[in-house]
Amino acid sequence: MKKRILVAAIAACLMIQPCTTVFANEGVGPGYMKNVEQENFGPGYQNATETNVGPGAQLTPWTKTAAGYVDDAGTVIEGALLRGVSISKWQGDVNWSKVAADDISFALIRMGSFGYEGEYTMDPTYDTNMREAKANGVHTTPYVYLQTRTVEEAKIAANYALDKAAPYDITYPLAVDVESQYILDLSKQELTNVVNAFCQVIEEAGYTPIIYSSHNYFMTEMDIDQFKYDLWVARYGGDHNLKGRTMWQSTDSGKVDGIKGNVCLEFAFKDYGAMQVTDRSDYTPGKWEKINDIWYFSHGSGYYTGWVKPDGNWYYLDPNNGGAMLANTTAVIDGVSYTFGPTGAMQ
Repeated sequence: MKKRILVAAIAACLMIQPCTTVFANEGVGPGYMKNVEQENFGPGYQNATETNVGPGAQLTPWTKTAAGYVDDAGTVIEGALLRGVSISKWQGDVNWSKVAADDISFALIRMGSFGYEGEYTMDPTYDTNMREAKANGVHTTPYVYLQTRTVEEAKIAANYALDKAAPYDITYPLAVDVESQYILDLSKQELTNVVNAFCQVIEEAGYTPIIYSSHNYFMTEMDIDQFKYDLWVARYGGDHNLKGRTMWQSTDSGKVDGIKGNVCLEFAFKDYGAMQVTDRSDYTPGKWEKINDIWYFSHGSGYYTGWVKPDGNWYYLDPNNGGAMLANTTAVIDGVSYTFGPTGAMQ
């Protein structure tokens, strides 16, 4: 452990790969990640060649062309379907209307840092980003900066994350970020077990888990052959292909309208949004509870309010009445009139 900290400190002094110098309780995660295995591809864009998208074309890196999304060398990113971002407090206030209009289909939003000496710290921008991104048509999901050292701690962290995810309409995989120096001194098997434990709880609650880390950490710190879950790989330069990789964090220097400064850009090789509509119908996890002949929908430590969709139907849980389900009535909600049948389902 002391050796790891010394190496990280030396790297910080040399200003090499500052992401790896972040210590345990800081927990910044992919929304702030810097220079992960970065290779210098030269200027911001290059002229395309006949081997990528056509001779002589001037390209903006990491954008979509007629041939598909291209990297900063002008080469088509084979299999990339959608472009997204990872966001945390480090991006400040985000104009999600502009972000959505700039070809951003999904956003991985930092929920917080969980597990360092029992601490659970929420990102102060989590709620705003989750709500406003979704309101502007961007698929949203949280990511959790994991700092648990045992399987039991990982399960507790996962259940805490589920509680904090419950109020939101999540249509992309719920992500666990594995890069903290606080847990990287575990053995490969120990860390693999911790990550699997977190993901198992997430999966059993009805969500799709995904594991985030750098290409190097996946290869050296975990046994990916023991993961049945999708992988979100960070590698800036070099080959980003890896068994189980369905998302790629390609750069920390992306430019997106509506976001000040640089942002991490993500590419999805699986259309999770379309899968959610087919497989889960935007499922809201939880269970119905009847109290004094009134139905409520519980997420474990409390009751939902507002709109929920637990079974393919929309229900409205009155926030002015503790989350009581509306039924056999017509109500005006946000200026729109809705009718609810005897089961509470919107007609």
